[in-house]
Amino acid sequence: MARIKRKLERQQGLVVPCVNRGGGLALLWKSSLKVDIQTYSPRHVDAVITEAEGSPQWRFTGFYGEPVTGKRGESWRLLEHLSGCLNLPWVVMGDFNEIMFAGEKLGGNPRPEGQMHQFREVLNKCHLRDLGYIGSEFTWSRRWGSQGWIRERLDRAFVSTSWVSVFPQLRLHHVAASTSDHCMLLLKCPQTSWRRKRKPKLFRFESMWLRDNQCDDLVIETWEHAECMGGPYPLDTCLSECRAALTHWNKSTFGHVGRKISTPRKKLQVLENIGGPGVDMEEVHETKLELNKMS
Repeated sequence: MARIKRKLERQQGLVVPCVNRGGGLALLWKSSLKVDIQTYSPRHVDAVITEAEGSPQWRFTGFYGEPVTGKRGESWRLLEHLSGCLNLPWVVMGDFNEIMFAGEKLGGNPRPEGQMHQFREVLNKCHLRDLGYIGSEFTWSRRWGSQGWIRERLDRAFVSTSWVSVFPQLRLHHVAASTSDHCMLLLKCPQTSWRRKRKPKLFRFESMWLRDNQCDDLVIETWEHAECMGGPYPLDTCLSECRAALTHWNKSTFGHVGRKISTPRKKLQVLENIGGPGVDMEEVHETKLELNKMS
């Protein structure tokens, strides 16, 4: 988790450990935000967010619905309980492990209407509505034996009317992910015509470098050379020289990794966005494998 925090530049956070080998939740945030955790459990994290001094407070709940069908009612009782705890603009996001309507599933056995009705009923009691989405109509997919591929919209964001009033421009995006059978949920404002000044690019050590035997030799040789350069800060000198050498070696050996990865990543998003039964799920699967090899 420490590595993920560094990569996402989110050093503040709460981590709810997994039970055995399943589950586990994490809520990470920027140090510029004021986040007050209200309650948490293996199935939720509830927090009050203050973005800046004087700005309106709002509430975020990360939610993970009970994966066992027979226990799904426990999740709905938890959601109903949370709805009565605070009267703030509220957004609930996560994997609910349930669909609202039959059209939100493709493949496999049909979902019982009573099961979906219970989900819709608790949302009405909580005065929450579906925020909608941009991207693929399904957020989860898996090959299920002889039944073939099953796709469902299990992940979503529900909001209160007051939350929409505070954040009318925010939209939910379904972003294809190569390392999971779920899409990522990204809540963001529409792009504007102006662009922020780009920050200097951070150096990142790529795990794929370790598969090349030249990497070890390059680091050792560069480090030993830097030690002979002298200076008041030898460690900084060694690190700086290794960073420069690895950057140059990466470009000459692997090319521009980011651009190479972007092509199959865009392809994966396009494939995921194809509606209905038209998508070739085997092609989606192969594209994910290709991306994972490049990471």
